[in-house]
Amino acid sequence: NEQYAKIKIPNANRSIAFLHIGKTGGSTISMHIRNGCRESYMTPCLNRQKDGWIINETIASHRIESYYHLGGIPPHKLDHFTTIVTAVRNPIARFLSAFAYSHPTNAIVTEVTLDTKEQQQYSCFPSISYLVKAAIGRAEIPWNKAHLHKIRQATIGRRSSWKLKSLDDIPPINCTVLARIAFGLNASWNVVNATHPWPSHMTYDYRQYYKSSMPPDKELMALRHDHLWDDWVQFNKLLSSAENNNDRNPYAVVVAPPFREIHRNVSSGYRMKKRWDVETRDERLWLCMLLHEEIRTYLMILRRAINLEESDFLEAASDVDDMCK
Repeated sequence: NEQYAKIKIPNANRSIAFLHIGKTGGSTISMHIRNGCRESYMTPCLNRQKDGWIINETIASHRIESYYHLGGIPPHKLDHFTTIVTAVRNPIARFLSAFAYSHPTNAIVTEVTLDTKEQQQYSCFPSISYLVKAAIGRAEIPWNKAHLHKIRQATIGRRSSWKLKSLDDIPPINCTVLARIAFGLNASWNVVNATHPWPSHMTYDYRQYYKSSMPPDKELMALRHDHLWDDWVQFNKLLSSAENNNDRNPYAVVVAPPFREIHRNVSSGYRMKKRWDVETRDERLWLCMLLHEEIRTYLMILRRAINLEESDFLEAASDVDDMCK
C-alpha cells in the first residue's frame, strides 16, 4: 500500500528536519541538535554556533538543518527537505501526558500559561475521566460555569488577569462539545492553519502533523519515546554509514554519556496523580475508541520509518493493544 511505503533517500542527498510532536521526548532531542532551540529557522542557535559546543557532538546534530514544533513545517519550507525525523510515543500515553501537562492544576509545575478561554475549557474536566466521559456523551459536568471556582482556587494569585474575573463574567461552555473537540472528532478543524478552537498538545496530534508535514514522498525516521536513546544511536549510525569514514570527520556517532536530564521533565511534580489516568477498564476502552484514528496514524508513521524494523512495529502495535484490552 502506497501510504505505508518506505521512501529511502541516499545519505548524501538528505536534507533533514526534526519535527517535534508534543509529549514524545522531543525536548530531549532538541537539546542535542545544534539547530534545536529555534523553531522554523535553518540557522544554529546562538550558543551553538561553533563546533565543540557540546562534547562529542553527533552526526545527527550536524545534519539536522531545522527544528519545528507547534504548527508543523510550513508548506513553503517543506519542499526543501527530503527527510523528516520525529519522536513518537504510544498515542494513549501521549494523550494522557498532554492533558496533564496543559491542565491548570499543574501550572505551578509546568509553568504553562493559559489565557482565560483556555482556563474555561479545562474547567469542564477536573480529571481525564471527565474528559473521556464527556466525549462519549456521558458528561458529569454538562456546563463549565458552576464548577469554574475549582480552577480559580488552583490558580488564583498566579495569574493576575485571571483572578480579576468573576464567575458571572464567564459564559458557560458545553462540555460534551468541547471534549469532542479535544479528541479531534471534527476533521474540518486544523491546528496547523489556526482553525482549531482548542490548540494544545492534545490537539497538535499525529493526525495534524501527518497531514501537514509528512507527505508520502518524504523519507521518515521515528525515534520511539520508550527507546529514545537506542533509536538516537541507531539514527546516528544510519547517517554515518555513508559518510566519509576517515579520521578527519569531527562528528561522533553517539554522545557519551546518554541524554542530559532536562528541566521540562515535570510529571513527577503533578498534583493529585490519580487525576491523570483513567479510573476504570471501560474508560480506557472508551479512550482507545476515541483515539482510534490517532492510533492508526501513529502506526502508519512507524510503518514508514526507515530506521525501524518489522519487529519494532509489532512491538509498538502490541503495546497499544495491551493498553486497550
